[in-house]
Amino acid sequence: MLNRLRIKNFVLIEDLEIDFKNGLNVLTGETGAGKSILIDAISAVLGDKMTTDVIRTGFERATIEGDFDIGGIPNIKSVLDDAGIDCDDDTLVLRRELYSSGKGRSFANSLQIPVSKLLEIGESLIDIHGQNEHQNISKVAKHREILDRFAGLETLVGEVGECYNDLFQIKEKIKSTEMNEAEKKRRVEYLSFAVDEIEKARLVLNEDEALKEEETILSNSEKIFSQINAANENLRGDGGVIARLKKIEQSLSSVAEIDANIAANLDSVRSALYSLEDSSIFFRDYQEKLNFSESRINEVEERLSLVQMMKKKYGNTISDVLQFAETSRNELNSINSSDEMREKLTDEYRKKVQITKVKALELSEKRTAAAQKLESLVMKELSDLNMQGTEFKISIKQEINPSGEIEMNNNIYMLYPHGLDKIEFLLSANSGELLQQLKKAASGGEMSRIMLALKTVLLSNDIVETLIFDEVDAGISGKTAEIVGQKLKALAKERQVLVITHLPQIAAMSDNHFSVSKEKSGDRTFTHIKNLSRDEKITEVARMLAGKEVTELSRKHAAEMVALSEKTTA
Repeated sequence: MLNRLRIKNFVLIEDLEIDFKNGLNVLTGETGAGKSILIDAISAVLGDKMTTDVIRTGFERATIEGDFDIGGIPNIKSVLDDAGIDCDDDTLVLRRELYSSGKGRSFANSLQIPVSKLLEIGESLIDIHGQNEHQNISKVAKHREILDRFAGLETLVGEVGECYNDLFQIKEKIKSTEMNEAEKKRRVEYLSFAVDEIEKARLVLNEDEALKEEETILSNSEKIFSQINAANENLRGDGGVIARLKKIEQSLSSVAEIDANIAANLDSVRSALYSLEDSSIFFRDYQEKLNFSESRINEVEERLSLVQMMKKKYGNTISDVLQFAETSRNELNSINSSDEMREKLTDEYRKKVQITKVKALELSEKRTAAAQKLESLVMKELSDLNMQGTEFKISIKQEINPSGEIEMNNNIYMLYPHGLDKIEFLLSANSGELLQQLKKAASGGEMSRIMLALKTVLLSNDIVETLIFDEVDAGISGKTAEIVGQKLKALAKERQVLVITHLPQIAAMSDNHFSVSKEKSGDRTFTHIKNLSRDEKITEVARMLAGKEVTELSRKHAAEMVALSEKTTA
């Protein structure tokens, strides 16, 4: 439960600390005093979105901190352990900071955590029913969630959802194998031709570069031969470089032993001689291999033309062309085996449909049984809330559609991620009237009581220890307000309850009463909150009864209401 709330520089609150207790905590005050600001602050410390406009003017940072006793919420321990948050003494302190720059920080027991983790933790701590809760209850999409939550069917709903996703994936795979026969024939013919053409070309990686080089040499073969021949003649011919170097080598050899300096330079001459002899041999062999054949030139040009054509049709490089051939072979194999694959996938789909059908029907049966139980319990609560003659019904229907997945009773039904069922809460506010959608059948006051009835029934399945009701009394007064107060008081015996109210009948029921007020000091406005004593509570209830002028009669009436509440709940 929420033990303490500390707020600094948040909207109209500069520095505020509130100690909450077990039971029914009631907050009252004039309109605009700042009661809803407290709810916004609690929402923020639980991870709700914060914007910089909540930072009090003139300050750089807003801070909200909440102290929680989590001894009665065992489920939250695993969430905290996973996040590495130490909580050995059952005390959890959450803190939220927001800076005027837009940056913010979140902490749990001094460990900085992301807002997403703060939000996850907050879902297990407090359930807030704000002024928009009536709108949520009127939304049909929420009705299935409420019923499944009441029946504890979340796990089974998840299993059906997984089956739904599996079926979707299998159907997509089946679609990918489908191709009409004419298209299939055209594709097979094209791919077969391409593979055959590429295979006949017998392409070799990088051969186009080698061919271009050979083409250049062949085109200049006469010139190359002539120049090499001249070079070789100068190397090996009479009076050539090699013959003259040999004479030089012989001359130096005869005197090398006389002077070491000559011997050293002799090695250089010999090295040049050996190198030139190797070059001469290379040029001789090159001449012998040099091909002047016109037919070889034609072969090279034709091969280059073929390679260029293949690259133009199937890829920018020979590697691309060869990869295209491989991809085409794989596609051919896939097309040829598509019938077999489609049959296999179709069989898999049929089996998955049967598994899904069993789970979906089980889910529908459990929903139907739970709906009857929930209807009965809500009807009882509505009767207690002075709505006798009201009929509350849960409609569960399935949609027949030829495009559906689940066949039964000679019909095909649509399957949704949450099962077969379309669920809606219906209401007849008066005896003899037709059942209608909640938003059409219920007034604002009736919607408040329906929400409270559902909350009371669903309480056994809630893991949260604290419930907050903001303006739950909308549209009600008199005897009905007293009954709603009694219902909130009953809830507060099992959970910590915080209520913002304008009704004295509800305020009189409080175990702890807080008065919220707003005052102006200088050019600044401040929101204050005070925990009232019993006598101060009676005065506040009297104010709510009489308005601004508290009379002795209104105070006496308030005292009677408070005393009666204490006697009733003693």
